[in-house]
Amino acid sequence: MSNSIYTARYTFKDIIGKSNAIKKLIKRGKEIANSPSTILIQGESGTGKEVLAQAIHNYSHRKNYPFIAVNCGAIPSNLIESELFGYEEGAFTGGKRGGHVGKFQVANGGTIFLDEIGDMPLDMQVGLLRVLQEGYITRIGSNVPTAISVRVIAATNKDLKEEVSKNRFREDLYYRLNVIPMRIPTLRERREDIKILIKHFIKIKANKLDKPIPKIEEKMYYDIINYEWPGNIRELENYIENIVNFNGESTIELKVENNQYHYDIEKNIVKEDEMYVCSLEQLEIKAILACKHKYGKNVSKISRKLGISRNTLYNKMKKYSISLE
Repeated sequence: MSNSIYTARYTFKDIIGKSNAIKKLIKRGKEIANSPSTILIQGESGTGKEVLAQAIHNYSHRKNYPFIAVNCGAIPSNLIESELFGYEEGAFTGGKRGGHVGKFQVANGGTIFLDEIGDMPLDMQVGLLRVLQEGYITRIGSNVPTAISVRVIAATNKDLKEEVSKNRFREDLYYRLNVIPMRIPTLRERREDIKILIKHFIKIKANKLDKPIPKIEEKMYYDIINYEWPGNIRELENYIENIVNFNGESTIELKVENNQYHYDIEKNIVKEDEMYVCSLEQLEIKAILACKHKYGKNVSKISRKLGISRNTLYNKMKKYSISLE
């Protein structure tokens, strides 16, 4: 099917980052791309669940067939069955002349991406389970089943196990979807990728807005690196676009606590005479990160250099959210 609205445009090259978590995610995505098994992608809003789904599709032998994305939370409950499975002419008042082809049938040969699967009504979950088990759909108003070959990738920002325990999601459907579980890490779990993403988005946004690449002041740069980013990559991308629009300034305030500062010691952050112009907490962070940079994961050497015990070092690293990775 050549219609561009049914084409996946993202590939694994669009998943930006060099952290171990991202490398592992991409490796697994490539390994299971050609499997017919269902995938359940879980992750917070803005982490890039559809980007991953499209990348898997484009890496598979289904790449020349449709990629159909359906937001299960955006379709009214009384319309979702007809949207997914279609209907025959005259099936109900107000239906289209000639009937309607459902998303599953449109996706035949390719991939259907069921986003926000946790918001699908319980009664509709029964129909989806039947399709996954039997491999065919039946249009509303018809008794004739239509065989389909569709790779199903579902995604949610909800904890589906918890939803099952609260009787808001069918347990049998959960296990049917969760054959290949994949979790996308949050941005705060892979802070080492933030610098790469900043550079990537600045270039893209400057080109999009026909603006020069702005210079980001040191304080703003640190705030970007150390902010919690509850909206993840989507929020970071929008923030960078704001910066590019205002030539290096921003109309959005990032609230970063002192103990969230993880200074980048691979670069000369401050001049020699400014080294100690900071709070004691920030000074401790600088010292720990400098030793970590020099001694790697050797906790004994780091603690000896700092003149503290290993336990004290672990407590301080926990306090400042510093990992040895």
